[in-house]
Amino acid sequence: MPLHEEKVARHLVKALVSNSAHQQLLYQIRQRAATFFPVIEPILAQHNVPLDFKYLPLVESALRGYAVSPSGAAGYWQFMPATARELGLRVGGGHDERRDLVKSTEAACRYLNYLYSRLGSWTLAAAAYNNGLGALLGNIRRQQQRDYYYLRLSAETGKYLYRILAFKELFSNHHSYKGLISDRVLASLSRPVSPESDAAGEDILLPERFVDEAVEGAVRSGSRESGVVEEPADIPLPNAADVFRGGIKARLAQAAGLQRGQVWVFHLTRDGMTDGKAVEAGDILYATVEDVDSKTGKVFLRADRLYSAGEKQTYSLALAAVDASTGRIGIKLTDVDQIKAGWILTWKVL
Repeated sequence: MPLHEEKVARHLVKALVSNSAHQQLLYQIRQRAATFFPVIEPILAQHNVPLDFKYLPLVESALRGYAVSPSGAAGYWQFMPATARELGLRVGGGHDERRDLVKSTEAACRYLNYLYSRLGSWTLAAAAYNNGLGALLGNIRRQQQRDYYYLRLSAETGKYLYRILAFKELFSNHHSYKGLISDRVLASLSRPVSPESDAAGEDILLPERFVDEAVEGAVRSGSRESGVVEEPADIPLPNAADVFRGGIKARLAQAAGLQRGQVWVFHLTRDGMTDGKAVEAGDILYATVEDVDSKTGKVFLRADRLYSAGEKQTYSLALAAVDASTGRIGIKLTDVDQIKAGWILTWKVL
């Protein structure tokens, strides 16, 4: 996911906020995941489908076999009757295999592999799962664009992958979103869950409903009537490095000039992880002025080296300074005009 792009970052923020707004429902979904993921994961692996697709039925049905959409899609993976039959599932005559977790997951894997074979991208396969292959190919052809994150799609499909990835982040990486998600929700996400003892007594749940209710009043969403995803509202990202993995903060210790090649020195302000390496407060970044762009009014700072104060060693590490309000690479020259010792910048892995 290209989180350096402001539009992409804001869409993910919206999904994280909306998916975490209903604390009790989120806990119940985690319980169901503890029950059903051990069944789903080996089936995905057997069919060579990425394991991240286990989060797709959370968006489709909240992992409820008896979930039914207004259009007639049903089951964990929300298949329409005709699609289910084409994939080898029995539907009708008092028997509906869309509600069989194993058989419906195997059918979903067959369908996802077919979509991947046609599109050559798992990201686009997920989008086609939601929007239909024909509709997605039509958008690709008209827009001459094959990257999901830059395609203009229907409002539902445009946020579909973000909702899937938001569940993944909330379930597996929620500690990285302190400040974006309330302490109460973070505590709930840290609360141990045990598999549901009785998953048979399921009720109907329309997943889109709770997501839309959650996002209302928190962030403004794109218009469904428009048929395309609108530019997201100006949601501030004051701590982009803290929100998205791989980011760190460092305080200016020694400034140089604004000419290309000038070296500035920064000290990390706290412990963290970046590019798979543990870094500590007090470690030193040696940053170079890579470019000064008068057209965009930005200066681009890049750090290629980090000195570990604890280990007394220098490591190669490619980082770029980003605007903390947007998460995009480059610092406004108007901000640079007020440089002084103690100035803190946000840094992202390149």
